[in-house]
Formats: sequence, structure tokens, C-alpha cells
Amino acid sequence: MPAGPVALLLAAASLAAAGHSLARLARAGRRRHRLGPGDVAATARVSVVVPARDEAARIRGCVAAVLAQDVGPAEVVVVDDGSRDATAELAARAGARVVAAPPRPAGLAGKAVACAAGAAAARAGEWLAFVDADVRLAPQALSRLVAAATGSGASAASPLARPVAGSWWEELLLPELGLQVAERLDLDALADPARPGAFLSGQCLLVRRDAYDAVGGFAAVAGSLVEDVALARLLAAAGHALDVRLAPGLASVRMYQRPGDLWEGLARNLAEVWGSGACALGGQAARALLAALPWVALAVPRLRPDRTGPRAALLAAGLLHLATRAGGRLRAGADPRWALAYPVADAVLLAVYLDSARRHRSGRPVTWKGRAYPAGRGGWGARHPVR
Repeated sequence: MPAGPVALLLAAASLAAAGHSLARLARAGRRRHRLGPGDVAATARVSVVVPARDEAARIRGCVAAVLAQDVGPAEVVVVDDGSRDATAELAARAGARVVAAPPRPAGLAGKAVACAAGAAAARAGEWLAFVDADVRLAPQALSRLVAAATGSGASAASPLARPVAGSWWEELLLPELGLQVAERLDLDALADPARPGAFLSGQCLLVRRDAYDAVGGFAAVAGSLVEDVALARLLAAAGHALDVRLAPGLASVRMYQRPGDLWEGLARNLAEVWGSGACALGGQAARALLAALPWVALAVPRLRPDRTGPRAALLAAGLLHLATRAGGRLRAGADPRWALAYPVADAVLLAVYLDSARRHRSGRPVTWKGRAYPAGRGGWGARHPVR
């Protein structure tokens, strides 16, 4: 068992990690970073593009939610990306204009090509909104997002959607993934084009048409599987401000309906977005270890300190981690009770991240919706063509 000073040192390290997480989440959750149905609305002509591949089960709900916006979109274009089901037919029945994505040249990723085709077909709006088929927008979503972007002087904006869980493993993992993303984002820096950092969420991405065209749009980043972040970097490099808001009341998403889909989906892009170097991996591992350490030390008899002071310090660290995760879940519209299992969620997400980094370094492919995507150093598709 660790001596009292060692246990106190470990408790202090865990407390510091919990405080860091709490401070980052509190910064992301400031009022100016949130957006909801009660915020200011704006009227603008918005062309909505929905890239869709094998989305027959979800496309009608997505299109219906877009058409129900309080400020109706100028047009809704669904891009059928080689679907093997009735996606195109159901989208047309729901009221969208359907166009077919062109064949993908070697080295280009399917979603980026579909988004580029949709933007080329949708010319009616001064704003472009790219919405994934698994996203459900509240009726006030687009009008509030346009108002937020114009009010902050941003050329592009994204709402961070509330994850919808249909199974226990989604309840366990997806809110914790959202908290990790929120911890990493500096939303103030995103709004300042003079500061480093760029991020937009491709689940729902609003961009001014002239800014999109000026940087080449998705056609310019079609070699990347993280096309949303790649476009954000292009916009930021051109001096455009970005606006990302926490918006659980305006958008919801159910990304993965099977555990294997979650693993493959995250393995595609975590290393590209978060990095695959030793520092990035070590930081994520340290975060998970320090968060679990108090409970492990208190639960394992051989590790449990004999003295009351070190035990109390470990308990305080564990409770601060627990309160931070539960509060973050509550703010995001998720069930806070699942925070009790946060060490398990951290371990699973760390394993996915390590697998993503391994694939990224080795070029081992991942599969998604019937397509294989090799990973390689220097960015997805930089050296290995997407087939």
C-alpha cells in the first residue's frame, strides 16, 4: 500500500486533473458560448445540403425537421452518395430535391465529394447549411445559428448537438466523448481568426456562401476524412472567424446505433483531429488514469492508505471528478447518473483513440458504410488513395 505522502501526492495530482477539466468545461459552458430556442433569430436565405449514404431509416426525419424551420430554407438538396437502399426515393418523397453525387476520384473521400456536389447544386441561398442525415434540428435552429454568426461577425458556425442514446453503451460513451471534445475546444480562440485553432462540426455546419466559395469549399479538402475540420482550417487561414456553440436545445444526433459502428467511426478520425504523437496520446492516457486513480486506490485493499487524511484526499478527488462529469452531462442534456461509470467510459474511449493512432501510423484501413479508408501520416488520403 502507498505511504501517506505518496497517497497525498497521487490525490493532489488527481485533484489538479479534475480542477483542470472543471475549468475547461466551465469556460466552454459560458453563456456566450451557448445557443438555444430563446435566443435572437435572424432571417436569411439558407440553402440546406444533406449528404446521405444508406440513410433510408433516417433521411425522412432529417428532411422534415429542416423543412419545419421557423424561417423556411431557400432550398433543401439531398445528395445521394451511392446509396444501396431507398435513400434517394424517400428523400424526394419528404420534399427534398435529390441529386446524385459524382463518382469519387481516387484519393477523395465520399462525404466531402457529396458536400461539394450539394453546394454546387444549391445556389439559392446566401448561406449554406450542411446537415447530416442523423441530425434532428429544432424549428428554431437555423434562424438562431444565422443570428449568432452574424452577431459575432463569423463566416461559419456550428451547434454542438445533444447526443441521443438508444442503448446503454450510447448512454455511457457518447456524452463522455462530448465532454472530452468540449474540454479540448477553446471557443473564444475559434472566434478570433488571429489566434490558432480551427474547428467546425460537420454534423451541422453553416457557412456564408461567399466565404465558402472563396476558399474552394469542400472540393478543396476532399482528400480528408475530417472534411469539417479541414474546411474550418481553410476558413481560419483566410482570416474568417468561426463560431461554435453548445446547442443541446437546437440540435440532436444519434450517430452510432451499433458498438462496432462507434468504434470504426471514431477510429477513422480521432487521431487526425486529436493527433497521434506521444504527447497527445500520453495526455489522454494521463487524463483517464488520474480520473480513475482515486477509486482504484480506495477500492483495492493493498492500495488503500491506512491514514484518514490520505483516504479523505483521494475521496475528495474522486468526488470532484464525478461531480464534473455529472454536471457536464446535465448541461449537455444527458442523464447524469451514468457519470458513475465514467472510468469505464474513459477506458473504452482511450482504447478507441489508441487504435485510431495505430491505424493512422500504419495505414491500416477502416471501413465505413461499405467503403475502405486507408489512414496515413500527413492526413487522411494524403498518401493512400481512398478506394
